[in-house]
Amino acid sequence: MMLSVVIPVFNEEDNILPLFSELKGIIQEITNNFEIIYVDDGSKDNTLSNLLSLFSNEEQYLRIIQLSKRFGKSAALTAGFQSIIGDIIVTLDGDGQDDPSNIPKLLSALTQEYDVVCGWRKKRHDSLLTKKVPSRIYNILNRRFTGSNLHDNNCTLRVYRRKTVKDLILPKRAHRYLPVILENRGFNITEICVTHRPRLSGKSKYGLKRLFSGFFDLFKFRSLTSKVDLSTQSLYEIKERYGFEKQL
Repeated sequence: MMLSVVIPVFNEEDNILPLFSELKGIIQEITNNFEIIYVDDGSKDNTLSNLLSLFSNEEQYLRIIQLSKRFGKSAALTAGFQSIIGDIIVTLDGDGQDDPSNIPKLLSALTQEYDVVCGWRKKRHDSLLTKKVPSRIYNILNRRFTGSNLHDNNCTLRVYRRKTVKDLILPKRAHRYLPVILENRGFNITEICVTHRPRLSGKSKYGLKRLFSGFFDLFKFRSLTSKVDLSTQSLYEIKERYGFEKQL
């Protein structure tokens, strides 16, 4: 079994090195057959240069995808999914709030019965007014309108079987409904509680604008079914790829 870890990042220069060091140690305790794919979504800071500095240590399992501009998280995830070679995929955010130490128990929950295991941040370390309360309302409405039983559709910390995402192209902002999309395509999904941490460094990319767009998208995407065509167009452009020539 090969493990592919996909991490979308935008302006996370101070979080790259500490998260990578922590993540690498945890993954190496699980398997020596893995790849870590960072997708730089048009960062304007030193995110890319900090990622490239990791190659100085001859990180043979590191892959970096640089998008030509900021396309958004859905595009970044799509670019990562289309580049994986692993059998099992892990996704997490690049700000350090998703705790990599939860990955082993997520993998343990990926039994033959399930295709996807989602993290549930039952206790969140976020702003009450701008993230906790809106997220709770959103998830309640999401369960109401989509029929999903998941408590935390926005948690990026998940594990997937390759077949669920390899050929998936997500429309803009559809990453918020990825579990619903996969459920409606017939895949079996479960969730387990995961620990959530304060941001390591930098500022959150979420504000009132994204809050309102999230509620708008709830009504836009609530009719998603297995018949919806999610592969009508390419939603990103790759500027450069690093490390992929080292793939086995």
